[in-house]
Amino acid sequence: MNRVYRSALANGLRLAVVPIADLRSTSVLLAVEAGQWFEPAGRPGIARLVAQTMLRGTARRDAATWASELDALGAVARLDVGAHAAVFSAQCLGDDLGELLGLVAEAVRTPALADAEIEFVRGQTLARLEKDERDTRAVSDRAWRQLVYPEGHPFHAPAIGDAAVVRSATSAEIRAYHKSAIAPDGAVLVVAGATTPEAVKDAAGRAFGDWPKRAKPRDASYPPTTLATTKRRAELVPDKTQSDVIIGWPGLPRTDPRFTAARVTNMVYAADTFASRAGHVIRDQLGLAYYVFSAIGASRGQSPWIVRMGVNPQNVRRAIDVALDELRKITVGQIADDDLAVAKDKLVGELDVALESPAGVAAMVLEAEMFDLGEDHFERYPRELRAVTKEQVVETARTFLPPDRYALAVAGPALPEALV
Repeated sequence: MNRVYRSALANGLRLAVVPIADLRSTSVLLAVEAGQWFEPAGRPGIARLVAQTMLRGTARRDAATWASELDALGAVARLDVGAHAAVFSAQCLGDDLGELLGLVAEAVRTPALADAEIEFVRGQTLARLEKDERDTRAVSDRAWRQLVYPEGHPFHAPAIGDAAVVRSATSAEIRAYHKSAIAPDGAVLVVAGATTPEAVKDAAGRAFGDWPKRAKPRDASYPPTTLATTKRRAELVPDKTQSDVIIGWPGLPRTDPRFTAARVTNMVYAADTFASRAGHVIRDQLGLAYYVFSAIGASRGQSPWIVRMGVNPQNVRRAIDVALDELRKITVGQIADDDLAVAKDKLVGELDVALESPAGVAAMVLEAEMFDLGEDHFERYPRELRAVTKEQVVETARTFLPPDRYALAVAGPALPEALV
């Protein structure tokens, strides 16, 4: 891992720069604490509406002109809203970094948020939500979240939000959220590639130096989410031949010291078809699913920790039973040494692959900076992965993935037998 040079502007914007020799391009990530975790309670989708409208013109340029300026640099950019942050990602030649940051700053700091553009984004979002009602993956995800997280919790709905909120959000509400949430304090700018720390700090100072802080910091805090019993729901989606299945639990914050052990546990269980036991058994050995994978979210809250499967409706019951049986084996310590070694090799290998590209480096640095993982994170992380023991995997599974208390959502055609 190349050295990470850290600094900060006076307004609190943190800078993390990774110069990479023999490159001409740079990868840029600007993350602002304006993801789902920071949305107003009970208003899911506001963060995404704001983010998408920010790309629809600025105080200086309309949407077409801003996009043309970006194209003139040969750059690409996008703005996504996740569980924790709104992340502006872009790539450009190192020589064009100053101009790119200027355009990014316009979109982030001074978007037009014009009524016509808000309505355009609203219409696009409602069309996507309507389409999602016929998508088994989207339906199962929304149903699962409703089972696990109470109303008002930031993860009760997916990042795209709730249709009623999208319809009712006013222009004033959207502008107010931008003013309160899109701010430099808590934000991180990561640049990796053909650049220097001095060049980034100079360009960032010009683009973001007079970006004002929030009037007051926000304190996003929610009671712990727990599953006292098993919850199940089946959603009928007409004209489908495949069922999408989610088995899951509320996870743990990225800042929890057990998170590294959780990632190893996730890989041992189902994160990869070939490196994980559930995927190998359910898909390859028994042929019960078209796909199987598990994922653990990273935020300051309890992001979903889920197993997803695409299954023939005739096989839904058996696929669920096998997935839970494989989990029970882990919770009682039935983990082969080879399974644990393969899981660790896979995670360290993914780390090595990420470090081979500026975008991968930038993404890894961003995670470390957003969650204050420490300046020596990249030296420690591979060693910490390798150091996870079988006992830690067992304890993690017992604590966070109890096979007798889970939330199950299935979406697709009618099932041949009831889930309960």
